[in-house]
Amino acid sequence: MKRREILRGALLTTLGGWMAGREQTLEHHTEHQQDGTTRPSPHYYELRTYTLRNDLQPGRLTDYVGQYLIPALQRGGVQSIGAFQVLSGMRSPSLILLLPHASLAEAQALSSRLSEDRSLTAATQSLEAIGQIPYVRYHSTILRAFDGHPRLEVPPTSATRSPRVFELRVYESPTTTSLRQKIDMFNQEEIRIFRACGFTPVFFGETLFGGEMPNLTYLVAFDDVAAREKAWDTFRAHPDWLRIKGRPGWTDPEAVSNITTVFLRPTPFSHIR
Repeated sequence: MKRREILRGALLTTLGGWMAGREQTLEHHTEHQQDGTTRPSPHYYELRTYTLRNDLQPGRLTDYVGQYLIPALQRGGVQSIGAFQVLSGMRSPSLILLLPHASLAEAQALSSRLSEDRSLTAATQSLEAIGQIPYVRYHSTILRAFDGHPRLEVPPTSATRSPRVFELRVYESPTTTSLRQKIDMFNQEEIRIFRACGFTPVFFGETLFGGEMPNLTYLVAFDDVAAREKAWDTFRAHPDWLRIKGRPGWTDPEAVSNITTVFLRPTPFSHIR
């Protein structure tokens, strides 16, 4: 546990230093682009995927995450945590965690807080004491929220409401320039059209560190599968989508080289349902 947290802390320190200069540039750019107005600073997201195996007792990991890791994350200052099981679209069983952070510095601070959390440390030692960790591997992706959707949105829910269907989509782009064009498309038009068509946006993020770059990732929610189908049908026929989808630089052949779609089900301990 300690070795992993030390390595993780070192990585986030490096990222924090790199992003500090980038954030100064972005803030300077914002001052010149806006007429005295302000906007929220963007969230950063960690999307952590645990690859599980049925013969490794994956329930041990879900119990650990629900009973120990998520409470420790909350004690460390992380709120509105998403925890999802994969229904289809990628290797299953898998467990995906969505962790929002106000900044990369906050993510780095969290690493130290977790390493000092005695309850979590004891639970982790117990999890690993058997000598067979109940997952194959896990990997993390770090994303920066879009300017057009700068903060995580948690769909409203209640104790009696059925869990939603969540759709996680990854758009790979041929180049960094084409990725920027696709992000501009979302910021200027597409997120607004999603809302108008019945999508419930949760987050949109540009991948800063992760696999299959350059790419962007977003998560949207629907009441159920039927609502999802209706929303996408409405989107494809929406006059604003028909107006913009052929704009030079925004067409799929120019901006998107591959799309991965993953359907998720929230766990009972997910804050995002």
